[in-house]
Amino acid sequence: MRNKRSFSIELKPNRLESLSDGVLAIAMTLLVIELSVPVLIKSSAEEGLKIKLFEMWPKFAAYALSFLILGIFWFFHHFLFHYIKRSDGRFVWLNILFLLFVALVPFSTALIGEYSVYARTAVIFYGANGFIIMVMLNLMWWYATKNRRLVDKDIRESDVKNVQIRFLLSAILALLAMGLSFINPYFGIAIYIIIVVWAIIEILATIPYYRKTIETD
Repeated sequence: MRNKRSFSIELKPNRLESLSDGVLAIAMTLLVIELSVPVLIKSSAEEGLKIKLFEMWPKFAAYALSFLILGIFWFFHHFLFHYIKRSDGRFVWLNILFLLFVALVPFSTALIGEYSVYARTAVIFYGANGFIIMVMLNLMWWYATKNRRLVDKDIRESDVKNVQIRFLLSAILALLAMGLSFINPYFGIAIYIIIVVWAIIEILATIPYYRKTIETD
């Protein structure tokens, strides 16, 4: 009888987290590429440059908004991996799908920076990008905590529910922004800004608790 050989590869969460950090860092860096320097005749650059820079305000606003949003995604992802103790193939692919849409953010940012004033489709596309990213974070957290598959068995149920609610609420707000964009693109943009402000406040409120859990681990 032929002996069956089998081997297993231990999928370490820190490798997955390092990959995610790299993709998020690259996506944040690529945002600035859309901010190209205006081409002007140097002899009349003084007045012309002021006008051109003012005309670029939607691109600057989109850059700032997306940079903050990617920073928020990074914190959420890092916060999630604070609880992740092991990994498996399904979780790896959920994380890769998360990164697939993170890498799309520079494109959706360029789209909203160029056409947000003129086309609601750009605002909806931007919202859909963020919505799918939050859905992927929700799926990753659900998969990891289901039957304590990838987290410690003694993790508190309140912590599991708390993270679920935060991720789910962010996804719902992104969905609301997409819906309001059908009425008026500026409504959608306003919701995106509200999401960023709310998330930053949440993060600042979470950091003391996060530090406490690290110290007790």
